[in-house]
Formats: sequence, structure tokens, C-alpha cells
Amino acid sequence: MDMTVQLSRTEKGQDEIFNLGHTLRPRQRQILFSIGNGISFGDLRGKLPNCTELGTMLNELLQDGYIQALHDDMAIEAPGQVIVPGNPAPSSAPAQPMTNLEASRGYVLEFLATLVGTKSPAYRQMSEVQDMASFNKVLPMCRKVVAAVASPRQAAEMEAEATKRLAG
Repeated sequence: MDMTVQLSRTEKGQDEIFNLGHTLRPRQRQILFSIGNGISFGDLRGKLPNCTELGTMLNELLQDGYIQALHDDMAIEAPGQVIVPGNPAPSSAPAQPMTNLEASRGYVLEFLATLVGTKSPAYRQMSEVQDMASFNKVLPMCRKVVAAVASPRQAAEMEAEATKRLAG
């Protein structure tokens, strides 16, 4: 099992997270949310240590075009099967490297979309962030919204992860 395979959501996966019509089971959506804009299989396994069916669900998400592997020459082994990445939803444009601000902003937007939806003022303001000053101004408001809708613990985790992604 190659723990270094990099996974990312496809456009179909983005639509599943950000639009209101959900077609996946909750556990699959959790995995899709955890993948975000990119994560290695090893890091994903670390985030979801109790998910015994992770390999199987990743295989389904790959086959259904919700996620893609960023390296075609790697494979993930699932119980009884091998996933050969690279077939689902090939990108027509070369991938541009993401800045730490973009990664952090994207993470917060995904978190907000999942918990409060894309129509909230917090989501709108975070989606308009273009620089560090505005990000630092909007992040506390996003934390308050998450704390009110979900829990203070989830809000603190969101803020900590966003700060970690800023640092690189």
C-alpha cells in the first residue's frame, strides 16, 4: 500500500461538497471532505484511523469520478482489490501550485459549506478574501459561526487547521 499517493477532489467531488443535492453516503462525504484540495493516502489514513473501509470507499469515489490521484504511476491497495489512479476525470489544464493562503481559505470554505452552507455571510466573506489581512479579519467570524452551529471544539479545530495550512 503506497501511503504517498496524493488524492484530490474532481469537479464532480467539489459539486458534491458545495451543492445542496447530496448523492453520497455520509461516511463517503466525510472522506471526500477530508480529502479537500489534496492529501496523501497516509495523511488521510491518519485523519480517519477508525475507518476500516477506507480503501473500499476510496475505490468507489475514484471509480465514480469524485476524486482523482495526482500521480498516475501509483496504486492504492484496498482489501481484495487494487486501485489504479489516473482514470477518473483527467484535468485538461495543468495544476497550478496552491499558496498557503489559498489552501487555508479553501479549507475554511469547505468547512463552512459543510456545516452552514454556501449562502451564509461567513462563507461569502471568506470567499472574497484575497490577502492575509482580510483572511485574519474574517477567520474569527467564521470560528464564531462554526461554534454557534456545531460546537466550540469544532470551531477551534477548524481555526487550528486553517492556521496550520497558512504556515505550510
